Amino acid sequence: RSQLDKALESKFISKVGVQGRPGVVISSRLDEKKNIVGVIKAYIENKVLRNKADVILCIRGIECPERDISNLSGPEQQVLKEILDLLETAGIRDCVYFLNIGSQLELAATYRFFAQRGSVFALTSLYEPFGLAPIEAAASGLAPVVTENGGPSEIFADGSGILVDPFSSISISKGLLDGLSRYNELSKAAMKRVKEFYTWERTAARYLSVIKDSLDAKDLHSNAEMPV
Repeated sequence: RSQLDKALESKFISKVGVQGRPGVVISSRLDEKKNIVGVIKAYIENKVLRNKADVILCIRGIECPERDISNLSGPEQQVLKEILDLLETAGIRDCVYFLNIGSQLELAATYRFFAQRGSVFALTSLYEPFGLAPIEAAASGLAPVVTENGGPSEIFADGSGILVDPFSSISISKGLLDGLSRYNELSKAAMKRVKEFYTWERTAARYLSVIKDSLDAKDLHSNAEMPV
């Protein structure tokens, strides 16, 4: 393990404890479209899920949300306020941990720490383009539980990730529970999927292949137009 992993491990243990439960790890902007609120609602509504895991919210600049909310933009404040109000009303604020993650290296180390606890990565956007977030989480060992609307449905089309309806709390909670219960299977499958299709090396090779095919087709077209 790297020095960064070791340093962050101490930080995380001080927050969630040595014998901490698995986590529902969320890492995204405080944007309404990202539907973090949907995960929180599903968590609140499902007692089995609450008994099984904590929620880990990785948001840059947010260590103590009640204090740091004033540093956010207006729309971000609205999202965070809704989350905090839901947690307060349900009386489960102590089951949700906010982690201020300042870089991609720290985020990867965070994923690895919670992967060791059999955690899932939740991305339940109302719609999500083909993004790197679920790929990075899967590469670090988290089991993906992601929106069925958009890119993630292609990334995990082989069943290596669980697809959920972001508009349904029941679908989200069932997906999260399924991900937690099948963590070992899904984590290995998702990591294998990423290594086979979504490394930078393979992406570059596919680009080069497309470019070569395009140039070959252009040459054939040019030769066909040449007078005999």
